[in-house]
Amino acid sequence: MPETTGSERLPSGTGRAEFRPVSNRSWPVAEIDGGAPARGIGTGTFPPGIDRRGFLRTAAGGTAAIALASVIPVGCAADYPQATEDGVELEALSPKEYAVLRAAAEAILVDVPVPPDRIARRIDRELALAGDPIKTDMKTVLTLLEHLTLLGGRLRRFTALDVEDRVAYMHTWARSRFTLRRAVFQATRAFIYFFAYCDDATRPITGFTGPWRERIEIPAYPVDFGEVV
Repeated sequence: MPETTGSERLPSGTGRAEFRPVSNRSWPVAEIDGGAPARGIGTGTFPPGIDRRGFLRTAAGGTAAIALASVIPVGCAADYPQATEDGVELEALSPKEYAVLRAAAEAILVDVPVPPDRIARRIDRELALAGDPIKTDMKTVLTLLEHLTLLGGRLRRFTALDVEDRVAYMHTWARSRFTLRRAVFQATRAFIYFFAYCDDATRPITGFTGPWRERIEIPAYPVDFGEVV
């Protein structure tokens, strides 16, 4: 992931934090940011620091947040047509959750050559493979992000905001004094970064030249193990 050469001051009283930009849009470096991601996807792979036993429920207020999210209506598919328009058969997320994740990826990844729908598809697939409790935690994160926009001074739902408003809204979660809100932002950002930078299209950005097997061809040859008893 590209390194930043500068830093930005947080609101008064919160001290300083490093920033690592993606293109021209900067985000606070989350505690769960674990550097360059592994490239083996398809077996329930997740960003470094994300606990398979659940990450949200360990934060202060996490259990209450999960209970709150469970009573929020799932929403009509007609209100969230993104998955249908993208031709995605969802395995773990609802159409609303997919739309929120797609909108968040669109806001976070500027000038990164990985389309937001590809990231949302991958995360849906990995959550299906992993199952609970991590699946429920991430679904809760997306529900809260969509419906608690009043906490960030917005009247419309997250998916109804334009990109710049989404960015500003997500910054209110990143810089909140409440651990739960910061955890929601950190999880969203970590998942999106991880599955974006696992994509081969980001190699020119990261400088990753590919695994050795793409650069060195080792011919197959017979091996004599001797007599097998």
